[in-house]
Amino acid sequence: MRFLLYSLLCLSQFVWAESPGSFAQSKKIVQQLFRSHPQTIYCGCTYQDKTVNLDSCGMSEAGEIKRANRIEVEHLMAVEHFSQHFACWRTPICTDAQGKAFKGRKCCEKVDAQFRHVEAELYNLWPEVGLVNQARSNYRFGVLPGNDSYYGCSLKIDKRLRRVEPANEVKGIVARAYLFMSEYYHISLSSAQRQLFEAWNQQFAPTVWERTWAAQVAVLEGYPNPYISQWDTHKSKN
Repeated sequence: MRFLLYSLLCLSQFVWAESPGSFAQSKKIVQQLFRSHPQTIYCGCTYQDKTVNLDSCGMSEAGEIKRANRIEVEHLMAVEHFSQHFACWRTPICTDAQGKAFKGRKCCEKVDAQFRHVEAELYNLWPEVGLVNQARSNYRFGVLPGNDSYYGCSLKIDKRLRRVEPANEVKGIVARAYLFMSEYYHISLSSAQRQLFEAWNQQFAPTVWERTWAAQVAVLEGYPNPYISQWDTHKSKN
């Protein structure tokens, strides 16, 4: 409790006037939020500023790869998943300087304020090793066989199935992000995905840090993620 109160007091030094309106703004906030807990989500690597300590998480074999040494901000629910709900993603309604029509992420960021808000949602953003962010891509989460890892990171990746499975320590975090995004922004999930995330949410409770982080985000956003703040209630519904 003392740690939570201390964190909220520290947070008051950079409270924003409103929810972040762009992904660029959110990335700066994520840096602040994780200053007291500089650890990546999937691999548990520690870092300083934007430089990863690969030795801290058994990923030293990836040290020669440039993107493995830098921190990036990961969308747990991939942008491609929620963007399908926006016309600007599907239809070329934007035009570039040469008059050529285009669609997709750049178009949505340009013309749709709601897309920018969803893209910037702090409850969906965590720091991660750049190389792992790249490898996860927009793959959906699932349960995969075997004990394979990615350069020593406990993340299973199946490129053929376009599926990833995080370590048990991460499954609850992923589940609560997806369930929140689906409910708050009316983003559809398949029945299989919903069942998976409900199971992970029930099986893997929020840690002290996840609760602390979510309380900080609630101050900034102005609304809670009830799957974290009221986990006992939501867990009992499943």
